[in-house]
Amino acid sequence: MASRRPVTQIPHGEVLGSYRTHEDAQKAVRFLAEKEFDVSSLTIVGSNLKIVEPVTGMLTWAAAAGRGALSGAWIGMLFGLVFMLLGGGTDASLTTGALLPGIVIGVGLGMIWGIAIKAINRKQSAVMSSPQVLATTYDIICPPGVVNEAQAILAAR
Repeated sequence: MASRRPVTQIPHGEVLGSYRTHEDAQKAVRFLAEKEFDVSSLTIVGSNLKIVEPVTGMLTWAAAAGRGALSGAWIGMLFGLVFMLLGGGTDASLTTGALLPGIVIGVGLGMIWGIAIKAINRKQSAVMSSPQVLATTYDIICPPGVVNEAQAILAAR
């Protein structure tokens, strides 16, 4: 697997192609790679960014308690595992003696925490959403020295 190049500036070069979706731009790069073109010099650049925020529902008291319980269960399981490992034994009684109570206590405290946070933020919007940043155009930027070769390969598609 190739190492990731850090991006510190907008890449320079020629636009090899413009695509409406990121997937289409990736397909073009994949095609070039299949034709043994060195794709490590290419960059996909998204332009005209938009924030798209699909609404998934409203944060009800039950949803706040449920989310808190789920988070608390994970934290409780983590603490239970730590206590189980520090206990030194591996028998079943030690497992249920440390892990299960940690999860149960975590669920209870998480529910209380989730409800408390909802109560504190009551005047703020309770809309649940999943924001994403999308581009309207995805350009493949190619170094000038190899752009003709890449264009010829893509034209043969």
